Amino acid sequence: MSVQVASADTAVVRVTGEDAAAFLQGQCTADLRGMGQADALWLNRKGRVQAHTIVVREADGSFLLLCPHLPAEALVPLVTANVIADDVVAQDETPRWRRWLAWGAEPVGPGVRAFATKRYGAPAWDALSPLDADAPGVVADRAELEAARIRAGIPSVPADCGEGEFPQECGLDAWVSYTKGCYLGQEVMARIQSMGSLRRVLRRVESADGAALVAGADLLVAGKAVGKLRSVSDLHGLALVSLELAEGARCDTPAGGVVLGVPAALPAA
Repeated sequence: MSVQVASADTAVVRVTGEDAAAFLQGQCTADLRGMGQADALWLNRKGRVQAHTIVVREADGSFLLLCPHLPAEALVPLVTANVIADDVVAQDETPRWRRWLAWGAEPVGPGVRAFATKRYGAPAWDALSPLDADAPGVVADRAELEAARIRAGIPSVPADCGEGEFPQECGLDAWVSYTKGCYLGQEVMARIQSMGSLRRVLRRVESADGAALVAGADLLVAGKAVGKLRSVSDLHGLALVSLELAEGARCDTPAGGVVLGVPAALPAA
């Protein structure tokens, strides 16, 4: 299969300094010890999701952060908010690259860097190429890949899990370490793991009557709001709903009915 690519707004930030590894380990949800690449969430003190990044350990000891949904001017302050006396510097390298989302096959070429991701339910890569290089594949519409993600029930930040949500509500548990020790929001993560104190869950949904779903629409049962549609693609979508609602339950929206499916989740490692 040929490489297909679509232009992306990925922020590229490099974190350097003698304390970079220890600092990042204490800020994000991923256990970075011994890893080459990891997906990480950045939480606030209440355990709510602020950002998702791909963290890449470089050969020189620095770390490359790729953020698919925030600009560098928002990511750098978020990452460095708790730098006090640490030897840590975060620099925006976004202007150095053309940024892509690739699928179908791994993009290759002079100066191209590709980082595999499972967050679409199909082989895909976050890719960087030199500013003067041609696109590392056939330029295509990423809507088909996004539709595949939604049909597969794979959550996305921030479309499905943002500043108002816990990772566990949205099936992002695989990006949270419960064993690495302290990090921002870790106490809340541990409490959720031990007590299971959640009230909502992100579920796959499907139109019950052939009407296209509308992102942001309220889900109703007997006129009472029980959730909200998040990502949608025609007749399929993801919705954050009350944990009391079971698979197979029907809800109403202004555009028509939907049937609730299984909870959303990241692909198995």
